Amino acid sequence: MRYAQHCPIALAAEVVAEPWTLLIIRELLHGSTSITDIAAGVPGMSVGLLAKRLRKLETVGVVQLRQREAELTESGRELASVVEPLGKWGARRLPPPRHGDLDPALLLRDISRGIDRTTLPAQPVAIHFRFTESRGPRWWWLVLSRELAAPTFHDPRLPRAMRIDCTLGALAGVWLGRTDWLDALRDGSIVISGPRTVVRQAIVWIGACPYSTTGSGEPTLSS
Repeated sequence: MRYAQHCPIALAAEVVAEPWTLLIIRELLHGSTSITDIAAGVPGMSVGLLAKRLRKLETVGVVQLRQREAELTESGRELASVVEPLGKWGARRLPPPRHGDLDPALLLRDISRGIDRTTLPAQPVAIHFRFTESRGPRWWWLVLSRELAAPTFHDPRLPRAMRIDCTLGALAGVWLGRTDWLDALRDGSIVISGPRTVVRQAIVWIGACPYSTTGSGEPTLSS
């Protein structure tokens, strides 16, 4: 869209305010480089439109395209100072996500890429999730190792560190910092099964969204 104004905000909006563009930039800032991986983070977007948006971002110097990959330029990386405050504002000022906006694949994808893999055990393990209500598969696994953290709805046949039974809304709530872990455990919207130590272990591993409304971005378990 062309605003035909000299204002720098209008000029910048012509680049980043088109539908899907900010989400593409979000994926690139999170480290996605392959077109396939970027597309996985914006599942409602057609591949053709994704390619069109990436070409426009390349034209203005925000990304560099190479075959089936895209990488942010220095100019593009500077958009972190725009996207991150926008995410924090949205988490703090806007209502929580609607039930229809919650997708287990996207939620676990976001959780997995924020995991501090240095806190994980030396040998790969999996967290087994059972979502009590969900679009698509209700059984998911989060594969965790020092090299990789990734969700799958196929049993990875790894040692199970714990099982978590929950609603999508409850898991999104604690990860976004809108709900305290202890409250979710007390009301049964989240049930963690395993050895006694797994509750705190789960909270440390899952962590918190960088836009968490707790302010610190750190998960909490009130005593």
